[in-house]
Amino acid sequence: MTAVPGGPPETVERFGRSFRHFEVAVSAGTMAGAWARQENAPAGAAVTVEREVSPLGRLGQIWHGAPESTLSLAVVLRPSLPPEEADVAWLVAGLGAMGGAEAMTDRELSVWWPDAVVDADDQVMATTKAEVQLGPGEVRSAVISLRLDLEQLGLRTEQRDDLLEAVLRAVDEASASLADGPDALATAYERRCRLLGKRLKLRLLPKGETRGVARGVDRSGRLELASATGMVERITVDMLREFQVV
Repeated sequence: MTAVPGGPPETVERFGRSFRHFEVAVSAGTMAGAWARQENAPAGAAVTVEREVSPLGRLGQIWHGAPESTLSLAVVLRPSLPPEEADVAWLVAGLGAMGGAEAMTDRELSVWWPDAVVDADDQVMATTKAEVQLGPGEVRSAVISLRLDLEQLGLRTEQRDDLLEAVLRAVDEASASLADGPDALATAYERRCRLLGKRLKLRLLPKGETRGVARGVDRSGRLELASATGMVERITVDMLREFQVV
């Protein structure tokens, strides 16, 4: 299906969920976000796009993978969370991308807070993004976008659908754990986060910087940064411009 301005998209049942596929669209996240806001897409609804016109990640970072070797998808979440825990959606995205990729490759991967999945050499295998719609005192919806590089993962183009199914299953598992609160999810993410123990220099928004050792990821999805004096600073995703390992 091609995204035509004003044209009605086709919704099908696939992988046990409401599903829309576009041959060309601005991005999977854009289409899923519109579906969630304007048509009340249900939890788990998924969108895939063969060729994204604007494949942007966090802070407008461009995905440079070739469309033919990229799996681009977005999933609508409807978590029961207060606004202050909205960053947990990033954890769902990271664990979903990592879990699906591992299931297809038998490779051990790691999450790289807040928006990447990497291999043992810190090469990026996937990137993620979360866009949250808030309501009065709650997270109304969250749309997570995931882009996985089949070539980097050692997968063939014809394995794209198998990877899609594996990623959706992993996203569902991560999302389901939120029914009992975000603690278990944060613990699972923290256990697989390759940043922990590394000394970081962070540039913050709108300006400023901080340094410290990545100590953990808390129940709200924030990175815990410990200074030399032992003070712990908690960094939300929207505070972060960029960081480097020092």
